[in-house]
Amino acid sequence: MIPLLEVCRAYQPQTIGRKDMDNDGAFPVYGANGVIGRYHSYNHEESEVLLGCRGSCGSVNVSEPQSWITGNAMVIKPRDHRLSKEFLRYFLDGSDAIAKTITGVAQPQITQKSLATVAIPLPPLEEQHRIVAVLDEAFAAIAIASANAQQNLANARELFDAAFRESFDHTDDGWAIYRLTDISENWDYLRRPVTKSDRIAGDIPYYGASGQVDSVRDHLFDDDLLLVSEDGANLLMRTYPIAFSITGKAWVNNHAHILNFDDMATQRLVEFYINSISVAPWVSGMAQPKLNQKALNQIPVPLPPMDQRERLVAELDELAEQIGKWEANRQTRLEALAALKQSLLHRAFSGELTSKAKTAAALDSDFATPAFAAKVVAFAYERHVAKNRVRNFGTVKAEKILHMVEAIGSVDLGRQPSREAAGPDDATHRHATWDWARSQHFFRFNKRSGGGHDFEKLSAYSGMIKEARTAIAGSAVEKAIELLVDMDRDFAELIATTYAAWNNLIIDRCAATDDDIVLAARDRWHRDKLRFDPSRFHDAIRFIRNNNIVPDGTAKRVGGQEALLL
Repeated sequence: MIPLLEVCRAYQPQTIGRKDMDNDGAFPVYGANGVIGRYHSYNHEESEVLLGCRGSCGSVNVSEPQSWITGNAMVIKPRDHRLSKEFLRYFLDGSDAIAKTITGVAQPQITQKSLATVAIPLPPLEEQHRIVAVLDEAFAAIAIASANAQQNLANARELFDAAFRESFDHTDDGWAIYRLTDISENWDYLRRPVTKSDRIAGDIPYYGASGQVDSVRDHLFDDDLLLVSEDGANLLMRTYPIAFSITGKAWVNNHAHILNFDDMATQRLVEFYINSISVAPWVSGMAQPKLNQKALNQIPVPLPPMDQRERLVAELDELAEQIGKWEANRQTRLEALAALKQSLLHRAFSGELTSKAKTAAALDSDFATPAFAAKVVAFAYERHVAKNRVRNFGTVKAEKILHMVEAIGSVDLGRQPSREAAGPDDATHRHATWDWARSQHFFRFNKRSGGGHDFEKLSAYSGMIKEARTAIAGSAVEKAIELLVDMDRDFAELIATTYAAWNNLIIDRCAATDDDIVLAARDRWHRDKLRFDPSRFHDAIRFIRNNNIVPDGTAKRVGGQEALLL
């Protein structure tokens, strides 16, 4: 490790005010956290690594060539060619030491003095380039996965809203349109705000426009009520629900309307409906959006006959629960991807990432080869031997392992999988792998008299399996293999097929409920899949969820044969 300021200059350039910027300027202006405007001139010819030093302290950006950089960003510039700018950028982005350089509470800042405590590893330039290449590739894949997860989250919310709108889209069947003033009593006159300094802490919820904002000792209400936001940007942005039911003791301030209903079913349906529509037509003010009581009372709500309301509430609750689980899964995926980025940065600058990368590179510079696929198969065979599951290991199981290794093991084996009777398969790749293994005296598969295949070691096996262990042990590939080792051939086939069908639905931006997945993996895959009861596919879905390998659309699309058209 070497002091950062020994290998880098750190300085804050001249600042220009926003009033001096020009939207038609030819050059970008950088502040503490990226581009903040345009200007007619620039103060830096080259691209520079920037560290936010005021406001957004610690944020890392790289400026475009010919940019104006303000004093809210500190330029961290390598003094010579010993340090790569790309390596420096990743270090600043992932170093825990940067957070410790932030001083000040009211006005956080990073100074040259505080940066003097930071030390940076300085491996040879070739090693820096290798680290950057590994991180670039990994971060690009994470960016794609994050974008897919974000889109899936948006799709889930869109499907949710569309399903709710459809539930209320009735013009006959005894449905009627009501104004809120006709089916509820407005209790706004009973609400009362209390400033934070005057509130006495307790265990009773204190509600505002966005839900519970505090807990207090006393209460104004002890009822089943529906609260509706009166003001705030969320009325239009809809980041979270604007209508929410409360039960029991509560205190409500003057930022939420209070509606009382004669029955809970009607209250819940109104809650669902208001949250599924845009209330923009009833909102006044753009800078300070407001839904006043008069406008709220005029919102028309379609409702079924009384004897149908409880059933509809139950259906909508079930739909909301399904979408909630889907959203939670996607959110967990996004958080896991963000954590993975930080983990990769930590491993890179502790030396762990590059040592593994070098080992893998020395053994297999390209995963998309029959040689590496053969090593995966042989390693999987070894794991089956260790767990006394050799009888379950044949060509079908081996091919499903290759598919799942590619799908969740972070490697591209060069397969182009298609829909086949036994699940996703690439016969060309499979035969090339078997042929290579046999030609190199590694292994081969022999047909059993009663059906299936047995794995046979050949003369070069002992030496080549050592290479396989070195390349695969401890990697994501091994984890993917381990998931399938204890399965019989049929369940491995079901897992690979269900995963592939689910991933296809996401790629195609189709609904992916459990029933949709089963339909795609069973009825619309190949007629041979009809031999499995639908419950087996539901078992596969549960296994995928329980093992946190839910597809996000980043695995390869499995194309080819369609449904029962064969």
